[in-house]
Amino acid sequence: MSESVKVEWNYTEHAQHYDKRADYSELAVSKLIAMTECQKDKLTADIGAGTGKLTKELLKLGLEVISVEPNAAMRELGIKNTHGKKVEWRIGTGEETGIKDQSVQAAFFGSSFNVVNQHMALIEVKRILKPNGWFACMWNHRDLDENIQKDIELIIKKKIPNYSYGSRREDPTEAINTSDFFGLVRKIEERFITEMTRDEILIAWKSHATLRREAGSDEIFDGIISDIEQYLSLIPEPVLVPYFTRIYAAQLK
Repeated sequence: MSESVKVEWNYTEHAQHYDKRADYSELAVSKLIAMTECQKDKLTADIGAGTGKLTKELLKLGLEVISVEPNAAMRELGIKNTHGKKVEWRIGTGEETGIKDQSVQAAFFGSSFNVVNQHMALIEVKRILKPNGWFACMWNHRDLDENIQKDIELIIKKKIPNYSYGSRREDPTEAINTSDFFGLVRKIEERFITEMTRDEILIAWKSHATLRREAGSDEIFDGIISDIEQYLSLIPEPVLVPYFTRIYAAQLK
């Protein structure tokens, strides 16, 4: 399964680093599954599944999952991370999942809804969902009010004054509502703390595709990473990194 689908943002170089990122809040995902009333004997889709971060949480809750990922390197790590579980990995994109019509009870996008054509992806979601099925998208966001995170933001903005996280921190409610396919958008937010080594934090930043794009050159990006590494060298381990898992969910009309 070495095949990749061509997409606008290629994560091949970041796959190993991406796999070291924080998992989603178990509480937030549990609340999502309770709200959507997903059943263990019916299929759930994880679209843009990456290395299986969300898939793993869904499997822990006993769900059967179809995981769709266009990038071969990410998908191969996902297959290893979920070996022996009730999951089928497929090559596909958010706009073309390859999943049968009306075959899944829910379609979830974990840190992937910001890298698709959202209108086309929602058309695809409508096609694959069973009647009254659910759509949800989610991201992990660092708590930027915490002191270490504030300092890292200052390091970044010294070299990229107009740095922006783009659509991964934007509320997708308008895009969901504009499709007119879904009912009320509901939000779940849970703050959690994860313990990380300095190296793990640095690896996470090396995989930060938005930062790399906004840096505009390897020289600027590598300089930021170097400055973050120097700053982290002064921080005792383990480093307590606060995140929010933010989920936006809506039921098919």
